[in-house]
Amino acid sequence: MSVMGLNTYMYAPKDDYKHRAYWRELYSVEEAELLTGLIEAAKENGILFVYALSPGLDITFSAAKEVNCLKKKLEQVAHFGCTAFALLFDDIETDMCEADKEIFQSFAYAQVSVTNEAYQHLGQPRFLFCPTEYCASRAVPNVRSSEYLNTLGSRLLPAIDVLWTGPKVISRIVSVESIEEVADVLKRSPVIWDNIHANDYDQKRVYLGPYDGRPTDLIPCLNGVLTNPNCEFEVNFMALHTLAQWSQSSTSRKDSTLLPSSPVSADIQLETEGDSRRSDSTSAIDTGAYVPKLALRKAIKDWIHVINTPISGSGSTLKPSIHIPPAPTVPPVMPSLSLPLEQTSLPSADPLLEKPVLPSSVFTDHNIIPDNPLISSVNTCVAVTASTISGMNDALDALADMAAVKSPMPIDGLGADPEPPQAVLMNAVNSLACDDKIVENVSELMECNNDELSEGASIQSRKISHLNSDDDDEMQIEPSSESAADMNSLVIADVEVLIDLFYLPFEHGSFALLLLEEFHWLKTNSALVNSMKDRQSNSPEVLEWKERAKAFEDKTKRVSTMFTHMMHIPNRSLLYDLYPYVWDMAGVISLLQGFVKWLVCGAGIKNDSLHLKEGITCFSCMKVGCNFSHFSCNASSVNCAGATNRDKPSLSGDQEPWVFRGGLQAEFQRLLPIEGANDLFMQHPPSVINSSLYIIRPYTLQDEDAVYEICNKTCDDGLDGTDIFPEYPRLVGDKFVGGFLTLSPDYSFVIDDGDGLCGYILAVLDAKAYLSKYEAAWLTEMCAKYPAPNKSDGSSLTPAEEIIIGFHNYKRYLPANLYNSLPSIVRMSLLMRVTDLSVPKRMMACALSALKANGSTGAYCEVNVGDKHIMNMYTGLGFLQIPMLDEYSDEVVVLGRPL
Repeated sequence: MSVMGLNTYMYAPKDDYKHRAYWRELYSVEEAELLTGLIEAAKENGILFVYALSPGLDITFSAAKEVNCLKKKLEQVAHFGCTAFALLFDDIETDMCEADKEIFQSFAYAQVSVTNEAYQHLGQPRFLFCPTEYCASRAVPNVRSSEYLNTLGSRLLPAIDVLWTGPKVISRIVSVESIEEVADVLKRSPVIWDNIHANDYDQKRVYLGPYDGRPTDLIPCLNGVLTNPNCEFEVNFMALHTLAQWSQSSTSRKDSTLLPSSPVSADIQLETEGDSRRSDSTSAIDTGAYVPKLALRKAIKDWIHVINTPISGSGSTLKPSIHIPPAPTVPPVMPSLSLPLEQTSLPSADPLLEKPVLPSSVFTDHNIIPDNPLISSVNTCVAVTASTISGMNDALDALADMAAVKSPMPIDGLGADPEPPQAVLMNAVNSLACDDKIVENVSELMECNNDELSEGASIQSRKISHLNSDDDDEMQIEPSSESAADMNSLVIADVEVLIDLFYLPFEHGSFALLLLEEFHWLKTNSALVNSMKDRQSNSPEVLEWKERAKAFEDKTKRVSTMFTHMMHIPNRSLLYDLYPYVWDMAGVISLLQGFVKWLVCGAGIKNDSLHLKEGITCFSCMKVGCNFSHFSCNASSVNCAGATNRDKPSLSGDQEPWVFRGGLQAEFQRLLPIEGANDLFMQHPPSVINSSLYIIRPYTLQDEDAVYEICNKTCDDGLDGTDIFPEYPRLVGDKFVGGFLTLSPDYSFVIDDGDGLCGYILAVLDAKAYLSKYEAAWLTEMCAKYPAPNKSDGSSLTPAEEIIIGFHNYKRYLPANLYNSLPSIVRMSLLMRVTDLSVPKRMMACALSALKANGSTGAYCEVNVGDKHIMNMYTGLGFLQIPMLDEYSDEVVVLGRPL
């Protein structure tokens, strides 16, 4: 922090129960030692440590005993060496108890009274105050007319700084005018408490984009900026680095509050501005103006050094829970010195409840500290002579000194637990109980064997410049030759992809938007390649579809490459923080690529399905048009925030980003035909890092032997049953998968983990039509292949003979109530080596998307009564037992899932 030019750290973690829930309790001796060590570490690094307390949940303002408890608590921390404090009254009920109502005329008067008294009791130290109305959207009725804020302005002692988050809890834009308004009401310049990089309200999002949407003309209007970081400490480098650049930039240039230099708007201006943007960038550098894209580039170059610095790490891959346990019998351990940016609990999506994370750092150069370092004058922000960029290696050393060395978890097969049986996976599809095997080999995306895509990809008649990464020169940074030499190294191009996938709360990066746009286009125009005749056509439309499909595949390969390189970074602590996000993104991208391949290699779309016409719901759009910069907004095809008045709140930031949960992954989910199947997209990351890439693709004829082998190795309730049928090596496959592969190959998918096929999911669109073909063709062939056994001697049937008898005694069972509700059939198997619990969900999502795209309303499967683990797997995937109206078989259970 100090090397970057940041100078203040506020300690306010909600997982320290004595900060908020049990604020009255003093720290124990052990806790005091830890907190003292943190305060001393901050001083050694030139960082002002601010201790914050949140008593607002249950304090009685008029009770002298309560006020004395608060004073003693702050006094205790002052004895630890702390010289700056904050009282936080955010996210609490505004109703006072009867005792307070008798003393104070309003809630604001009560808070001001206690705050002023505590401030004076401590000897008037540096002090901050967080109001209950901490943003414009919570000011009643508005900022100018708020009785609460006006009371603070007139009654709160003038040396106490007031925190303010902007127009919203998480503000897309903070304008100079809005700050001038609140400053006039508060009678002081506020300290911005910025939540733009806070991510604790969404399990699937992390924010790696630059500090943006805040013009540098704000700097003279503020007493400081606190940034509220991501929950994960290691991922906050970009947020802090770009904030530091912002705070040290010139204010001579009027920055647009419409984020003109974000990747999105930059791409929109691409065709109109031409080469002038380069001269603008050069001018910005010369004048010291802050341009988010340029700041991002600088930060990326320095982050590469951090990424390639060996740091061991371990820990949970899950975000902290919002659950606050009861008072512990054993005093809770304070966060260690390894977390200079403290994690806090998740807020509720309900805006009346808790706000996201508490802030962590304030800008200003620590070498230029006025009487109150929170008060940052223009000179403080601009007159920074020491380079914060060239000293980044020193920053790494400082961070390393503050970071406690963690014992490494098993990664890439080193010390991993032995491979669990398939039964564990079956039982734990919705569980965290299964440890994941570490697999070193990482596969690339696989091509369809029919070469349909590659034919169109070579066409030069139409150049899709916006899909060519080389044309994105404004966002591309060439990797250094040293980095490029190592095939497993994470290079700048990988970091750019990573950042674009996890950009900012109100916008995705340009690469992510290209993925969204192209997937939407391929899906809605899939009628061009519906039939084999269409696919073999050389019409310009078909060739364009194939070319864009190949380009989309190339984009998905960039994500796979980034994931592979991420698994090998020396900074393992950063890997642990980022892994849950890149793992989930890689899985979703594999699902999308499997679906696109199915459009051209599988059945394709046989009807005008409305599910393929649904538009993009991306909320990342600009008022001047759509973020999808290569076609204009069209409400009939692109349901973006710029298309309708209904969606404009998401564009303007009028709604908090937790309304749009799930990030980019959720955007892709909404583009799939099964957009409502949320359970198939919700899974916890592996508890042990797994470097395998699972690639889903349509089944081809060359896969038949591998599918038969998988069937043999999973036919015994998920376990290997090869030895049960030694005399008939293909018998089990002929019974369970042969009919699917022969009669319904267009709805069959396989999955590859880099070591070969490891699973399959086979599906039938219309069960009635399939069973008719099964009886007429497949069953006849099987009866001829396997003659009925002669057991005239009364001897028992072997397992193989029982299957053969089943062919000869087959009786169709498809009651109307089953077929009318669930007209499709699915069957899935996975080898024992697949331990990633998301794999069966993604496979099922891909197959069900294909079925629903062609009008299916549901699917069912048959499971033997004794196959408990297989049954658990299907129930974990949302299948329920279907009660039959007439007798079927005591040995088979029918499970179904509506779509």
